[in-house]
Formats: sequence, C-alpha cells, structure tokens
Amino acid sequence: ASGPAAPPRAPKLESLLAAAATTFATRGYSGTSMRDIAHDSGISLSGIYYYTRGKSSLLYEIQSRTIDALIASAAQALSRVTRPTDQLLQFVENHVSYSNDHPAFVRVLSHETAPDGSDERRDAVELKRHEYVQVLRDILDRVRAEFSAPVSTRFAADMLFAMMSGPRQWGVSDTELNVGIASRLIYDLFVHGFTGGTAAAPPA
Repeated sequence: ASGPAAPPRAPKLESLLAAAATTFATRGYSGTSMRDIAHDSGISLSGIYYYTRGKSSLLYEIQSRTIDALIASAAQALSRVTRPTDQLLQFVENHVSYSNDHPAFVRVLSHETAPDGSDERRDAVELKRHEYVQVLRDILDRVRAEFSAPVSTRFAADMLFAMMSGPRQWGVSDTELNVGIASRLIYDLFVHGFTGGTAAAPPA
C-alpha cells in the first residue's frame, strides 16, 4: 500500500524553496528581498506568505531541509561499510554528490545567516550542523586510532569540509564534475597527501 498522499500544494512549496535557495545563493540573504523571491519563483507575494512568515523563515526552512537530507543520506551511505577508511570515502562521496546535485541549497546552508531570524530557528539549524560535523569527526577519530594520524580531528574535519566545497567555491563550477572521480581524488589527497609524504619541517 502506498503512503499518505502529499498535500496538494507541496509541489509549489518545493518550487518556492528551490527558487529562494537560488536567489539567496546568488544575491546573498541581505541582498535578497521578498519581491526578488516572488519574481524568481513566479509566485505572488501573497502566495509566498501562504507558505512562510517571511524571509528568515524561508532561509531556515531551506537550511533545515538541506542539513536533514545530508544527515540522512550520510547515514544511509555509511551503513554500507564498516572500515573507517571506507566510511570516510563514503562520507566524502555522499557530501560531494549532494553538493553537486543541490549547489544552491548547500551554499545557502554554508554561507548565509539571518540577523533578523529567530534564535530558536537558528539554534535548531546549528544543532543539526553540529550533528553532521560530528559524524565526520567520529569517522576521523576511528581513522586516527588505526593510523596514528598526527593532525587533530577538529582541524582535519574543518579542512576536509573546505576541500569538499572547493570545486564549487573557487570559480570552476563550469567544469563538468565527475562526482566519483572528484570524491576519490579528494579522499586520496586528504588521506595520503599531495606527495604521499609528510610536510617538511620548518627551518630552524
């Protein structure tokens, strides 16, 4: 038996969130007006306010849905493997794949905040972000235990997130991204290093 039918207006909400994510990603939260979102979504202002209380609510709905999707898809990917290094590769592949498929949503999650947003909504998104980051830190802790990695888990996690975001942040988004190849290269670079060795000691 199929599940309950989706609300009839759900497709319009999905298109509103997609349009708002693209507008926020392009103009920034502070540079976006509700009229911009109405124009870009093709939904009237009154129609938009049927779904949301305002701009900050739209932002936090986008961010909440995005981080929920990342957490759920990461859990599904990690359930397929048990070795720490395999889990690390699965996490990287999942994050890069989702970012490639939903670049505006991930950019809004990573870069935007609402000075006028309620602390409750903001705190809820932050808690979910910390939950997602902790998944990676836990994997890295297991990798460190196996290989005695000298870099702290927190710093390593921050650097890996920066690497996974790189292809879409530094002006090469017009290049066709093969998610599988890019993920493997990021993993190899992160785990083995560019030269396969350790950094040279600084001069005395």
